Amino acid sequence: MGWFWADTATPTRPLAPQPLPSSDAAPPPGCPMHKATSISPFPPQNSPQSPADGSSCPVASPNAPLSSPTPQPSTFSKLNPLNYMPSNLSQSRSTNQTIALPTSRTTSSIPRGDAEANWEYPSPQQMYNAMLRKGYDDTPEDAVESMVAVHNFLNEGAWAEIEGWEARFSKGLGYGWQACSRGEEGFQGMPQWKGDRPRLMRFMGRPGDLTPKARMLDVLGRVWPSKFA
Repeated sequence: MGWFWADTATPTRPLAPQPLPSSDAAPPPGCPMHKATSISPFPPQNSPQSPADGSSCPVASPNAPLSSPTPQPSTFSKLNPLNYMPSNLSQSRSTNQTIALPTSRTTSSIPRGDAEANWEYPSPQQMYNAMLRKGYDDTPEDAVESMVAVHNFLNEGAWAEIEGWEARFSKGLGYGWQACSRGEEGFQGMPQWKGDRPRLMRFMGRPGDLTPKARMLDVLGRVWPSKFA
């Protein structure tokens, strides 16, 4: 080991740097960069084949405004809010109809709340078209006129009950109690109205709402089913 430490290292001569090629030198033919036109610019420019605007791009831009679909009118919006029926009731004859039904409408005794006129009942043809629209395809055509007559009769009777109630209790519960205690014959001689007569603002079906009498009968039917069920 002594000789190893005793020897001195021979100094090496530094290598001369290789000369760089001049800037006008062309790359070798096998180099992929031989043709200068093969390099595409970055960022890429718009070409006739590429869409120039963002609207033709299939991917929506995050900054583009959201387009809301056009709202379609609902079935409820097409109905008359005063009677929940179509605004224009058809008087035309249906496709498979074999009997000609009357198209005349009867004026009721029920005053309207939105005009100085009375409500009109639907014609038999309108009643038949309404039943077909609701899916009652087995309705006998020769029975429609009788159905309209019963419909009008029940409405007139119901309005007469409303007028009788308002005549007794429009002046308060005290007057109504006194009028009821005299019976029907004694009530006829009493002043019945205070102000204008009632007017019907709109028709509205409430089949799911029970009257106080119906609620009472429902309770009695549960307690005493053999009598009230």
